[in-house]
Amino acid sequence: MNPEDVRRVAGWQAAERREREERRKAGPDLAAAVQGALALMDLFGELHGWPPPENEARRRDDELARERWLRVRNFYRSHGKAAQQEDRQDPR
Repeated sequence: MNPEDVRRVAGWQAAERREREERRKAGPDLAAAVQGALALMDLFGELHGWPPPENEARRRDDELARERWLRVRNFYRSHGKAAQQEDRQDPR
């Protein structure tokens, strides 16, 4: 690598450090994050339809989460403690 390449790479690295520091000081851009999430939802809707179709893996994951929540809730109820989440009816 010649000296010019070394200087160019060092310059890029310095610029990247400055940009990271500026982003760190500015903090997260919440509006851009929400806008990006909504754009992804729109794209998914255009490609596959919204809401996403039910599939066996999602149904199993949902059922597993419900079973685990019931175990935790029942443990706290049996020990006289209040669980933090309210009971919810299955929306399906």
